[in-house]
Amino acid sequence: MNGEIARGTAAVPGAASARMPGLMPWLPIAVGLLALYVPTFRDVSQSFWIHERGSSGPVILAIAVWLVWRERAVLAGAADRPAPGIGAAVLGAGLALYAVGRSQQFFQFEVGSLLPVLGGCVLLMRGPATLRRLWFPLCFLLLVVPLPGSLLDSILIPLKQEVSAIVAWLLHALGFPVARTGVVLTIGQYQLLIADACSGLNSMVALSGIGLLYIHISGHPGRLHNGLLLASVLPIAFLSNVVRVVVLMLGTYWFGDEVGYQLHEYMQYVQMILAFGAFFLLDWAFSRLAAGRAAARRPAA
Repeated sequence: MNGEIARGTAAVPGAASARMPGLMPWLPIAVGLLALYVPTFRDVSQSFWIHERGSSGPVILAIAVWLVWRERAVLAGAADRPAPGIGAAVLGAGLALYAVGRSQQFFQFEVGSLLPVLGGCVLLMRGPATLRRLWFPLCFLLLVVPLPGSLLDSILIPLKQEVSAIVAWLLHALGFPVARTGVVLTIGQYQLLIADACSGLNSMVALSGIGLLYIHISGHPGRLHNGLLLASVLPIAFLSNVVRVVVLMLGTYWFGDEVGYQLHEYMQYVQMILAFGAFFLLDWAFSRLAAGRAAARRPAA
């Protein structure tokens, strides 16, 4: 009995240390990736992440790195039919995309190349089965790719118009002296411009990333549950932004410009708390509903 316990405890450190050599072949690849993409994300941080619209980029990148590290046991495992042919092709396409993006300062190509580069390395080293295990971290990296300015404007302008129209209608229905000219709202003697930060796009990107991550990690068995949660992300983000603008309008109307400026600094955090709170409250409600249905189907003892 004691001998069995001793052998069992002695096997644990050996098993832990045996996993480390499996990661050693990835060390040159990790060094190469750092050499390529540390300058890339340094430039992206100076061009995009310094603005509010790109403020979620570093968090999303950190989460993506953590998701890959979470699957390190798969990366350290035995190779499952590596695909050198297709792996080299995918890696070559990714490096070509990187070269074009880096030389032309086209950040969409440069950052987007990280997906085929990583995918090609996994195919070369481990094969398609491992790549399937890593599909979510790789797809999650799409949220790091900066949106082109033309595409961003085509999203921002309609969002700002919808937000301003809904806020004006709501406040007018409540009896406040409000008027709208495009994306400029007038309430009493004050005018407020619905800027890019008030469009709701930032909260949509952040909540989409966290929502996708939560759905992936939580592992709810019900597809309907997951589908409804995913479908709720954009409406929740949009409505929380409407609440943000309404509070800014009323705060400015009741207490003046100085209070309005102060509210503008803090309401972005309040908005994110409201959005995430509504998302997790909805998840709790769906879970309770599913538990109630399961209990109703269970036969009585």
